[in-house]
Amino acid sequence: MSSEKFREWAKKEISKTGPLHLSDAISAALTHPDFGYYHSEEIIGNRGDFVTAPEVSQMFGELVGAFLAYIWEQSGRPANSLLCEFGPGRGTLSADINSALAQISPQFSGSPLHLIETSTSLREIQETTLRRQTVYWHNSLKEIPNQPLFAVANEFFDALGVNQAIFDGTSWRHRLLDFDTQFELVSGPILSNSELEEFNPISLKNQDKGTIIEYSPKAVQISTEIALHIKQFGGAFLVIDYGKTNQIGDTIQAVSNHKPVEPWSNAGIADISHWVDFDCIKRASENTGARFVGPVSQSQFFTQIGIKQRAEMLANSQNPEVNRALFAAVDRLISPAHMGNLFQVGLII
Repeated sequence: MSSEKFREWAKKEISKTGPLHLSDAISAALTHPDFGYYHSEEIIGNRGDFVTAPEVSQMFGELVGAFLAYIWEQSGRPANSLLCEFGPGRGTLSADINSALAQISPQFSGSPLHLIETSTSLREIQETTLRRQTVYWHNSLKEIPNQPLFAVANEFFDALGVNQAIFDGTSWRHRLLDFDTQFELVSGPILSNSELEEFNPISLKNQDKGTIIEYSPKAVQISTEIALHIKQFGGAFLVIDYGKTNQIGDTIQAVSNHKPVEPWSNAGIADISHWVDFDCIKRASENTGARFVGPVSQSQFFTQIGIKQRAEMLANSQNPEVNRALFAAVDRLISPAHMGNLFQVGLII
């Protein structure tokens, strides 16, 4: 039903203004109040459409919590610190972070938790999951108090949407979503000088005709806001997402019931995402004067901060089934065959 509503919305918008920028179409498919995918009841977990890393194992959130505690200590243990998660899903990651902080850094664990979440249905789930914590919900970073912020975003930037441009042999042109009898991607106007600067294809030499590049305006906006907040008030922001360090290629994808599907015919009933360009986040952060560290692979990050040692601590010699599940989760998180190299980790400080 939601896919039909998206189609009618898209046809109406196209009839008024012409083919759509892809970031606008993705934003509507995910967040529109009438048919947006994120307003669905059950989208995360085995009964949903996809499983995120915090749902794989408690170790993911515990180690993220330990890392944030380390950064907080290195920052001088500011007493008025805030914890924050962007796109918290079911609240599993924040709950596991809090469990770890309660053990290793009780003072820090008492910091108020601020969640950037626009979905009312997900807010209800988060309220249940995080009922033992002091939680505040926001639609954007601008609503968060001007205090030191220690934040994490896991699989958040991949859902912000991207615009695309395609090289026609001589010029870069917008790649847009059109609809006649079905959705199709078409070439649009030539990019202006300011748009070329945003897409940043200057470093791309001798590109073939048909080369596609991507640019996420929302990723730049949010990265800039976060970096400015941290530069002025202190803190750190940990970004974990599947991505790369360039903008080349069509990376828009969709998943439903744990399987890949065509994005546009399933818009509204599938999770549409894209590969995150970590270089873009780095440029936006450093343009404010903040530092960006990384990215490194998820495998390298969690191996260095002790996921294997944590698994050994949790292992129970009396329960081999628990141990098999435990080490299977470690493998899923850090193995190159699974999430290990696909996901990248970066830090704004």
